[in-house]
Amino acid sequence: MERDTHTHNSDEIDLGDLLLRLTRVVSRHRRILVVFVLVCLVLSFIYSNLKSPVFESSMMLRSDILTEAYSETLTDNLKKLIDERNDTLLSKKLNITVEQAGHLKDIKVESVEDTEGAEGATKNYIFLISVEITDNGVLPMLEIGIMNFLESNTFVSTRIGLKRKRLNALLTKVNNEIKEIDSLKITVNRAMSINSDGGVVVLDPTNVYSKALSLYKEELSYQESLALIDSIQLIEGFTPFNRPVSPRLSISLASGLGLAILIAVLTIFIIETQNFLRALDKRRN
Repeated sequence: MERDTHTHNSDEIDLGDLLLRLTRVVSRHRRILVVFVLVCLVLSFIYSNLKSPVFESSMMLRSDILTEAYSETLTDNLKKLIDERNDTLLSKKLNITVEQAGHLKDIKVESVEDTEGAEGATKNYIFLISVEITDNGVLPMLEIGIMNFLESNTFVSTRIGLKRKRLNALLTKVNNEIKEIDSLKITVNRAMSINSDGGVVVLDPTNVYSKALSLYKEELSYQESLALIDSIQLIEGFTPFNRPVSPRLSISLASGLGLAILIAVLTIFIIETQNFLRALDKRRN
């Protein structure tokens, strides 16, 4: 028991002695620490003010044709062009100038299934496309360019054509049925006027008018679908924000302070190691 207590006290003494030595070492080289901290903080401040600010903005799209995986593939290709700084090809794809493409620093897409659609209807996806850019003035042209880039794709345009063809065929069929119902309504009205003296009308006119109303609603639905047949609908465009996401002065100063302490510690370690080796050589000699 006494041995364990003695060992515990010895550990505390060793730890205290180590902390005391470290404090003395830092105190001896405090000028080095202060110089590195001041230099790194000044450099961080200069970097934060000289580096071009990067702004972030997002646009929201809705589509029942563009799939989640396909949209991610398209934007990933754009991101690779940005990383490669292939501004020439990037400008062609987005239909913007090479200079405008140079301001684009990053692009990413997030998607979620739209749950507001009717049950059994075609799935719709909401896409949130976020960009990082060094000039907010490019956002209007970039918004148009991204929309055109997504809509002009062969996969998308083919599906739009097929959808338009199907809706037109359905509209033609409904229009023909409406004409037949209108003719039937005229026949029923005549029959009712002829038999108004007490004759019997076999056909119930209520069913005819109900069917006509149903067809008119169906026609309006198809016409609305044709009007909104665009593959991608813009819900919310890019909004220019004045506060940049980078560089941030607080983050730059914190990074500079951490770097300064690391460099100072390494420098002090090298100096102390050299002093120890010199002292060791003197003892041997």
